[in-house]
Amino acid sequence: MSVVLAVLVVAGGSQAAPDVAVAGVLAAAAGSPAGPPVVLPAIDCAALAGQDLSGTAGAPAVIGSAAETTSPSGWPACEVKGTVAPQIQFDVLLPTGTWRQRYLQTGCGAFCGSVDFFADAADGCVPLDRGDFAVATNNQGHVGVTGFDAVFGTDPQLRADFGYRADHLVALVAKRLITLYYGQGPRWSYFDGCSQGGHQGLTEAQRYPHDFDGIIAGAPASLFTSLIVWSTGWHATANTDAQGRPILTAAKLPALHAAVLRECDARDGLADGQIDDPRACAFDPGSLRCPVRTDGDGCLTDAQVDAARKLYDGPRDERGRLMYPGGEPVGSEANWARWVTPTAAGAPAMAERNTTNALKYLVHATPRPSMTLRDLHYDSATFREISRQAGIYDASNPDLTAFRAAGGRLVLWHGWADPAISPYGTIAYYHALTERMGGTDATQRFARLFMLPGVGHCGGGQGPDAFDALTPTIDWVENGVAPVRLVTSMRQDEAVVRTRPVYPYPAVARYDGSGSTDDAANFAPAPPPTRYRDDIAWLGSFRSGYEQTCGWQNGRWTCTAPRR
Repeated sequence: MSVVLAVLVVAGGSQAAPDVAVAGVLAAAAGSPAGPPVVLPAIDCAALAGQDLSGTAGAPAVIGSAAETTSPSGWPACEVKGTVAPQIQFDVLLPTGTWRQRYLQTGCGAFCGSVDFFADAADGCVPLDRGDFAVATNNQGHVGVTGFDAVFGTDPQLRADFGYRADHLVALVAKRLITLYYGQGPRWSYFDGCSQGGHQGLTEAQRYPHDFDGIIAGAPASLFTSLIVWSTGWHATANTDAQGRPILTAAKLPALHAAVLRECDARDGLADGQIDDPRACAFDPGSLRCPVRTDGDGCLTDAQVDAARKLYDGPRDERGRLMYPGGEPVGSEANWARWVTPTAAGAPAMAERNTTNALKYLVHATPRPSMTLRDLHYDSATFREISRQAGIYDASNPDLTAFRAAGGRLVLWHGWADPAISPYGTIAYYHALTERMGGTDATQRFARLFMLPGVGHCGGGQGPDAFDALTPTIDWVENGVAPVRLVTSMRQDEAVVRTRPVYPYPAVARYDGSGSTDDAANFAPAPPPTRYRDDIAWLGSFRSGYEQTCGWQNGRWTCTAPRR
């Protein structure tokens, strides 16, 4: 998957697990077999088309259509389409015979711009498969031609709608529609999204803490302003030569990733094709350097070594300070195609398209439609200028006091091999959250982070990426049972070939020494062998004033300790 896509629940982990023990854990996590009682509609579906929603406080809306249909999961539904002023388009699916008083709102990807329900979103999620939820989604307040279309940023109102307003207003309107249709509002409300959808979820928790009882935020683009300029811009700049050509090509990535696995895979105790924590391995791409005056797919030229080092390290300003919490994680190389390295001649990689559109229309007070990536300067003055827009877009506030007080529950997750949104940004936010909310134990009473080894952006990669986060979130909200693990699975040709547990960060999964290493039942939680510093020093740190000096020494990138 790519940054263009958001996931509701990554497909399939619970239904095809290869052992009884895993199935039992998942069944226990699901709580009661059915949940609260079914509530049937109080009015006909067609009657919703004539409802006047213009008086919804702060969210004047009109209904475009209301018609009976079938959901992507196959349950009969009343589908309602409409618009919240000025152009927030929404789509709501209301089960006609199976609603169990739950509401779910889903996120989108990239810069959004369309209204999409994903047909495979409910795969493996029993409550959604059977129609327990009224479900809604929206276009984040604008219509886009492509996922990276940011022309809407010429309008300040549409910037605000995209940045934080759209989801809140759609939640208000959708809950009013639910009340009209069933004669009562939802008993519990949930949000689920990945990438931009994860950013939407964190925005809701921070700005509108009473909208949702449970929020699932995957690979969140929470540090949005720095992400779409400095992180993705660096991905493109570091891999572009003076003639505008890619330095590292897609043909080089298999050899680079294979070298990383040879160096790093077994450091977690298992040589299993995935890296549990990239921070455990200081891989230097110089080890793959081509002999003098030679080149080939199995080695890297001097320029390619330098580009790979820059990609791993992340964007730096004129004093060597990080401009985003991290770069590409070691082990993500196989996922760089399309994102970092173009796959079609003459077509830019996705990172370049992302940043170029943001620079033109989103991150300056006044749009600059002629700006290109070559006009971007990696310095602290430009960082401060662009950061002025962070108040519109960023979901970086670690104070979730109001969300916790409202009974909210937050499940964060991120793939360790994500090439599009560095997992280090999510770790930095979660660290700030734990500091602000009273430490790890106090934070884990309402918010937990799960880091998925080998998983790419919102899925994919070389690790087990299929799991159901919604069912355990329901059990946490409705029954007070916090998720102690997620069971992930890997499929090949529709067959499950590996299951693994993922535990709340910083705990890791350790093989117990017996049975198959492809069976989650043979793993248990353990403290990490090394406890890394999560308060990552960068220009936008949650604590200001960090400085560090970094450079390549003896074949690896070395930094001084941060000093305030």
